[in-house]
Amino acid sequence: MTRSVEALLAQVAEHDAGLTLGGAVMLTLSILLVCGLVVFCVVRILREDAPAQHLHVPLDIDTHDTD
Repeated sequence: MTRSVEALLAQVAEHDAGLTLGGAVMLTLSILLVCGLVVFCVVRILREDAPAQHLHVPLDIDTHDTD
């Protein structure tokens, strides 16, 4: 390894890599937000009785891809 890489590794080893209180709060809030959004979406999808209307693709559309 070069000296610059060794110097960078020595600097990283000197610092305490613990999680601060602000980081823990931000991590907790972001995880709760994502889990809340997942639960909200799943409940909303499962709560729907039936779709309002079934959409079907018309078979008579000519895309001109076989010309």
